[in-house]
Amino acid sequence: MFSKKNGKKAITVLLVLSCVVSGFILASSPAEKQYVLRSHSQIDSLINLHFQESLIEPSQIQTSTIQIDTIFTRKNYQVRVPSSFSKTVFHIYLNKDMSLYEIDTPAKVRFPSRDMHIHLYKHNTILRTIHLTTDTDLDSLSTTE
Repeated sequence: MFSKKNGKKAITVLLVLSCVVSGFILASSPAEKQYVLRSHSQIDSLINLHFQESLIEPSQIQTSTIQIDTIFTRKNYQVRVPSSFSKTVFHIYLNKDMSLYEIDTPAKVRFPSRDMHIHLYKHNTILRTIHLTTDTDLDSLSTTE
């Protein structure tokens, strides 16, 4: 049927054709979205968005700023939550969004209170800290609504 010479030509044509098609597919596919952290206020916006999505009221949040050195400050968020609030779920969703910006979110749970401390960490620097503290006074408010 095919001679060796014709077989080699057919294989070469198919190989070139597949390379051209692969190149076309690669060139026409959309670029992966790049997430770039432009300022630390962007982190604050993302944190506040997560607070809103978790139905945390502004009255439950207390923010303080700590001066680390002459040019760097770090914000601490002290957040009171009812005992029914899932701190782990909050951490999972926060981590999902922060990881897009290459920000790590290690957390530590303190027992027996089960309070969670989340650090937002990038390039060996803690940028923000979130303390989720159980407040049983908020339990009665959530049951009356």
